[in-house]
Amino acid sequence: MGLPTSKKWLVDGFCRYTARMIRRQFTCFAVESQLPINTLVPQDHALVVFANHIGWWDPVVAMHLRRAYFPERIFYAPIDAKALQAYGVLRQMGFYGIAMDQMRGAAAFLKTSREILATPRSSLWITPEGKFTDCRDHSQPLMPGLAHLAADTHNVTFVPLAIEYPFWEEVRPMIATRLGAPISFGQGETKQECEQVLFSALRETQAELAASVIRREFDALAEYLVPPKAQRQTWYDTMRAWKSWAQGKPFDPTHRSVTRKPTQSPSND
Repeated sequence: MGLPTSKKWLVDGFCRYTARMIRRQFTCFAVESQLPINTLVPQDHALVVFANHIGWWDPVVAMHLRRAYFPERIFYAPIDAKALQAYGVLRQMGFYGIAMDQMRGAAAFLKTSREILATPRSSLWITPEGKFTDCRDHSQPLMPGLAHLAADTHNVTFVPLAIEYPFWEEVRPMIATRLGAPISFGQGETKQECEQVLFSALRETQAELAASVIRREFDALAEYLVPPKAQRQTWYDTMRAWKSWAQGKPFDPTHRSVTRKPTQSPSND
């Protein structure tokens, strides 16, 4: 079968194009990490990022994270063979088709993925739940291919990725992500042992991201690939902006500015 084609200029161009889509559809794109991201993966290791699968935007999120934090690594990702037939351009951007409902599809996935991970500069982005699953549903088992890769490949770092698309105060949702602690497996670990470690790591990373989303505050290591920027949504916002300008006051279009009281300085009395 050989390595899938992954043209870096095309992957990066697709990211530039979808960056405008993200800005129109989302309030921001936040990235949390348990550790500084540039310390997650040794240079001589291939990278596998495995994420929960919540919706259509997941591959776009993965491509932007690769471009932002692992720009020298080649992007690869398995995809349902039927979907790849519908979106043929993805064949040039590192996506390779897998027959999801056939045993030979699992064998092809392992063969191709092992070839990819033999190259230290590669990065493989996987959604091992195998189907769209609510981000709060942690009961879905992971497809066995990921654990097989962990048990029989070496010099590979596995990083769990949690993804959510929550609404806070604004009209549009945000992209919220968290990269968990890196995992490396030694020789002799069984598929069952690897499977438990990977499953627990992904679910723990999801729980950590959920805690941030629920309290509506990201941790100190959070960064923004797309920073928060509210936009005027209606003609009424425009009128409010004119009124503020006439009064010599700054105008904040965020709904947060209305629903959250400003922090009061402690009294010196």
